[in-house]
Amino acid sequence: MSRVQLAPGHAREYETIYILRPNTDREIADDVANRVNDAIKGQDGLLTQAELWGSRRLAYPIRRHYRGTYVYVKYLGKGDTVAEIERQLRLNDAVIRFQTIQLRNNVKLEGVEVNEDELKLDFDLPFEADEPELTRERELGLDAPPPERRRRDDRDRDRDMDDDGDDDMDDQGDDDGDDEGDE
Repeated sequence: MSRVQLAPGHAREYETIYILRPNTDREIADDVANRVNDAIKGQDGLLTQAELWGSRRLAYPIRRHYRGTYVYVKYLGKGDTVAEIERQLRLNDAVIRFQTIQLRNNVKLEGVEVNEDELKLDFDLPFEADEPELTRERELGLDAPPPERRRRDDRDRDRDMDDDGDDDMDDQGDDDGDDEGDE
């Protein structure tokens, strides 16, 4: 299978969204953003937009996290650019999930205008500021993580306990010491 070659001066437009752990330090978040930027520039790509979407509730737990900090990056490059960005994201423990989508094919690099204000990721903002204070989930009490599951040996021990809290299971019969029933 042959690879499709782009004409000189042309590239593909991609967007990548990556999710950072909710407790990620600002220095680490900046480092991840710099690695993505360096990967784009190192593969002769062009970063066109970068946005911090803030901390949001995840649709389902990822690596035992219920929240994550979303970062959106839009860029021009070739297939090698995507491979390098995803390699950098895969190597970083702060990134819990990422996805890249091709938006357009065969974009001329000459006509692309880049606004420098759209390239600055401001990790100094509080990550929680983007989410509304009272959501429908909070109102219904559904935003709390599920209760911790009890281990099987804890359940077995609780089942074997009697009402007074010890596991000696007091005898329910005569207390005279013989095995014969008193009638």
